Amino acid sequence: MQKNRFSLFLLITFSIALTLTTILNILLIGKSREELGRSVLRNPASLKTVKKHYIAIVPAISDPFFINLYYGIQQGATKEMAGLELLTYSSEVEVSQFFLSAEAYRFFDIALRSKPDGVVMYFPPGSDIKSFSDKAQERQVPFVPIAMDQPVQGIPALVTSDSFIQGSEAVSVALGLLGKDARIGVILPAGNPNSFIISEEPFLNGAVFEINRKQQGKILAAEREEENILGGEEVCTTMLQRYPELNCFICTNARSTVSAAQVIIDRGLVGKIVIIGADEDLDVARLLEKGVVQATIVRDAIKMGETAILSLSQKGITSRFAPISKVSTYTKYGKATK
Repeated sequence: MQKNRFSLFLLITFSIALTLTTILNILLIGKSREELGRSVLRNPASLKTVKKHYIAIVPAISDPFFINLYYGIQQGATKEMAGLELLTYSSEVEVSQFFLSAEAYRFFDIALRSKPDGVVMYFPPGSDIKSFSDKAQERQVPFVPIAMDQPVQGIPALVTSDSFIQGSEAVSVALGLLGKDARIGVILPAGNPNSFIISEEPFLNGAVFEINRKQQGKILAAEREEENILGGEEVCTTMLQRYPELNCFICTNARSTVSAAQVIIDRGLVGKIVIIGADEDLDVARLLEKGVVQATIVRDAIKMGETAILSLSQKGITSRFAPISKVSTYTKYGKATK
């Protein structure tokens, strides 16, 4: 009898505990709903609404130009109150015999099929941009390609930098430091199957134009860096061996800038050879601060990315006569040349 009473007591105790737990859960759910209603449902103005859907297709390359390009694209999407879908393809397959990887082509087809409000896409030199532009026009999808330079074919709505101006400005800075005594070696980026031949490179043509315009200095050599990680250092070393009178390196990207700096540091030539770099990352900034690099010509990749996104909202972007936007460079000087 006593045992039955104890069992009944336990049953009643557990029943009361279960009931209290259930009531507490109901109260907590009600409180959560009330808070949700206060913070969201009753204050929709505090929420960010997405008005458009944009897609950006870019290579996954840890180069400051591309890092800034991504950032500019994101800034543009924020200004447009647009949802941004970023599709990145592997840098190992960025360039092939068709100039873009199969992955990049696949992403572009996926982007067009999804019918977004606009697509921006980066193209390496030598790419057949026109075929992409034509396909986007057929699907009536606003499309803005991004490239380093304007291709020979007429491409509507292109956003580009200007390597000719970049090369001209680099030589102008070098001549400002060395005058008629400037003996320059130009380090061009590694090529792909459809790159310009060296004599037709826009950057080199800009450099030659400035030499001829000012009638000062000489360009002793212009060579491409190799694809491997030490490619820039190898081409610098080769130039110094062939042209011991060389007193200035002009570079076309951050990687070759750091490579040239490493060579002159290793050879104890800091202060004897001027380096005019390109773009800027933490390494280039440090070399500027120490006076190893005298100046860097920065392609405004942030502005390029932002301009590409903002261009998507322009009327007539799908027409063959859409505007081409050229984004200029700017020069940043090291302490030694200020």
